[in-house]
Amino acid sequence: MLIVIRSTLIVAMGLYLSIIFLPEVLHVNETVAKYLYILLVGLWFIKSSNRWWINLISLILGTIIGLFIFIALLEFTESI
Repeated sequence: MLIVIRSTLIVAMGLYLSIIFLPEVLHVNETVAKYLYILLVGLWFIKSSNRWWINLISLILGTIIGLFIFIALLEFTESI
């Protein structure tokens, strides 16, 4: 269970970095940030010694959590 949580948090943080941090703070092109996210997550799952279904669950949960973080931060910045 801890493997799924760890991998999920890594995917969620990568999604946060590629959607919000890189384009807004470091002024990286959004397309480059998305491809960088896909590359890093792909390398993480290839390098990990987990089973394929654990990686798939982590990817789905991490994407869902990352999108919730994105929506929450988007609502927070619009209200200011």
